[in-house]
Amino acid sequence: MHSLCPWRSQTNPPTAVGKYFLDKVTPITYFTFIMKNKWILFSYSVPSSNAKARMRIWRRISAAGAVQLKTGLQILPDRDDLLENMTWLIGEVNSLGGEALAVQCAQIEGMEDDQIEKLFQAQLDPEYLHIQAEARSLLTPPELPLLEDRTKELSAILRKLRKRCEALQSRDFFPSGAASKTLAVLDATSARLLKSEAAVAPVTAVARSQYQSKTWVTRAQPYIDRLSSSWLISRFIDDNPRFRFLEADEKAKTSAGEIPFDIAGADFSHQGALITFEVMARDFDLLHPAIIKMAELVHFIDVQEDAVLPDDAALLKNIIDGLVAISSSDHQLLTNALLVFDALYAAFSKK
Repeated sequence: MHSLCPWRSQTNPPTAVGKYFLDKVTPITYFTFIMKNKWILFSYSVPSSNAKARMRIWRRISAAGAVQLKTGLQILPDRDDLLENMTWLIGEVNSLGGEALAVQCAQIEGMEDDQIEKLFQAQLDPEYLHIQAEARSLLTPPELPLLEDRTKELSAILRKLRKRCEALQSRDFFPSGAASKTLAVLDATSARLLKSEAAVAPVTAVARSQYQSKTWVTRAQPYIDRLSSSWLISRFIDDNPRFRFLEADEKAKTSAGEIPFDIAGADFSHQGALITFEVMARDFDLLHPAIIKMAELVHFIDVQEDAVLPDDAALLKNIIDGLVAISSSDHQLLTNALLVFDALYAAFSKK
């Protein structure tokens, strides 16, 4: 460390070496070399008498995704957000009476970049494998159908596994492919779970040819389930759909050429634990990964089983709430919502 930087944080550091930036309140020295920087080296020491603080700093560094290069020396890829994170950490270490230093550099003598990248992969890949194993174990043995209570329990566990995977991805700076494999396992498990729910009332996939140029009828003031189901109809089921919204006091009567959905007694409505979106995806044989992921989010929002929604479901709910607020009619709301679900489907299809 001293060969890289013979001084720590001084109020009057030498000016002959490289380029430095000094914060007078929190002394921090950074070096920028002529070569493009690729790495951030971080070193710190906290008084041994403060064990709690030492553990807190260590957890913060680990949460940032740093890898220990040598004893007392951590490394991260050179990114603005990570450098800012280390800057705040330096200030915290200094406030504890310790010392900390962050150095940007282009290469590490004695190690190739790919060797360092493999250190990052070796740190995260076992965690991905643990998630895969836990997901696979959820439906072992794979007998179907499952009882409804067991299905809900497994759905909650699967949700937590997905959040763990997303947390790992946030610090997966050099993906080895383990993340995409883990997501594939989670998606496959979700699909099996959804099919397990559907197996309570097994159906034969209906022919889309019988549902062309229809008027799809549902209740007014559509929200997440009706809007997402309308998107499914528009994009995958009926090439030329029309929609009619029934007012609260209007009886659910339909004429020839009209198909009711998300209405009590309709073929396409809630069935057991399944919401309308899931029923339609099942009945029209649309259970592929992107739609399964969308079904999870829609289900969370529509059923509201958890006191706190997962972050991605909460974000989608906020967007839908915003569309409701700015739309002057149910038809305008539907038009706006179709774009949101198009974007969501495109994003999930790329993963």
